[in-house]
Amino acid sequence: MKNKANGFIKQAVTFVFSMYNMIFFTILLATFILVYFFIDFNEHPQNVTWIYSSSMQTLAALIALLPVSYAYFINNVEEEKSDEYDSYVIEQLKKEVYYEMIFVIVFCLIIIIFNLIFFFIEYSLLNAYIVSFFTIHAIALLALYVYRLFDPLRVKDILQSFDTTIIDPNQKQVTLDEFITDYLALEKLVKDYISNEHDSELGDRLPLYDIVDNYSKDFEVIEEDYEDFKEIIFHRNNVIHNYTGAVIDFTKYQKILDLQTKYQRLNMAFISKNIFSSVAVIRNTVELTINEFVEEMDFSSTNVTTVKEQLITSLQTHFVSKYYATQILEDAKESDFEVIQNNYSNRKLVGIEFKASTVKNAISTAEALIDRLKTTYLYVVMIHFNIKTNEFTIYYNTLDNQIKNRKII
Repeated sequence: MKNKANGFIKQAVTFVFSMYNMIFFTILLATFILVYFFIDFNEHPQNVTWIYSSSMQTLAALIALLPVSYAYFINNVEEEKSDEYDSYVIEQLKKEVYYEMIFVIVFCLIIIIFNLIFFFIEYSLLNAYIVSFFTIHAIALLALYVYRLFDPLRVKDILQSFDTTIIDPNQKQVTLDEFITDYLALEKLVKDYISNEHDSELGDRLPLYDIVDNYSKDFEVIEEDYEDFKEIIFHRNNVIHNYTGAVIDFTKYQKILDLQTKYQRLNMAFISKNIFSSVAVIRNTVELTINEFVEEMDFSSTNVTTVKEQLITSLQTHFVSKYYATQILEDAKESDFEVIQNNYSNRKLVGIEFKASTVKNAISTAEALIDRLKTTYLYVVMIHFNIKTNEFTIYYNTLDNQIKNRKII
């Protein structure tokens, strides 16, 4: 309750002392003073009564109009919030608009109360004149309120208020493109992290701010980095919407890089613990599949295409886990057999390619293949089939970029 009261007072002060309101108030006050001293008014009681009556009717109409305009604004904001701004911006915008509406309503009610007091206690033209002044000012406040509903600079001001960055003039320069690119890469890593165990489309649609806000209580690691995430997000939103003259804070950029390293390590740890502890696990599985395949296959009556299709199909029965899915042949986009992690980015963990030739040593082919696919897959395996001898050789890369092989006789 105390926070709401403080928020209301702060926003009311900002609203009342805005440049537009102060300029209009000064002009209106000067005009009424000049008119009062240099123009003679007819002090007939009917004129005074008309002023009091008109004032209260006008103010009552304003009070009725305000909730309607607020409801219209909220409806539009709710429809567009996911496209442009994070939820904290929308929530702050809704609070500010609500507080300003309440202030205008309270202001109108106070004038109505004074209307009634003056009407029943002291029936004078001067009091009616004062009531007229504040009634016109109330109309001006309503106009200011409506204008601020659609002020395009208002959101930018909110974004700036959340970003408390102080730029060091001697800092290392970072471009906006670099900052945004690494920010999106961090967002992808975090989404992967929260979806590694249980892939869910709910988190896929959320921006990084909502992920940090919603999942920090469920993931201790995210909670540990909560403040760093908020600083980065506030700075990112500010610089992309106030990009003219915006300067990237290198400290925030370095935090992005540090968090990238951390979540890359966490994602790799998950893979090592729950999926493939090392490339040896993949190699052994492929080797087991080939051994079983060789025992059942009659190579004398089978062509190379059939060998490839049946062997790749056999791999599917050995690569089974709740943490990944497999795609083969025409469904696999980059290789003959793909292992794809069940998480946000659907990371491609393993790519297995079948090659057949008459050469005994296919190391050059394997090197070219692995070099081409190593940016796509975490692990790349090439199964070479010697057409002359019906022998298989497995070529594979390790995480330290070494290429090893094992012949299966």
